[in-house]
Amino acid sequence: MAGSIGFFGTYTVDKEGVFSGNRVDASTFPNWIGEVRTRKDLRLIVEGDRMTEHFQRPDGTRILIIWQRVKR
Repeated sequence: MAGSIGFFGTYTVDKEGVFSGNRVDASTFPNWIGEVRTRKDLRLIVEGDRMTEHFQRPDGTRILIIWQRVKR
């Protein structure tokens, strides 16, 4: 599990689809639970079936998460 993370929550977008925030409801990192990440902290890039998150923690740690849509 080293180098991995699991979490879920909600992403907020406006009616034009512009991202404004993300709330972490649960995580394998307990200190993330309940955090709200804004566009100041989190940059999202959506390309086709892939979403990439570039996130910087308050302590300066940079995190890159790549989400890939699974085809049924």
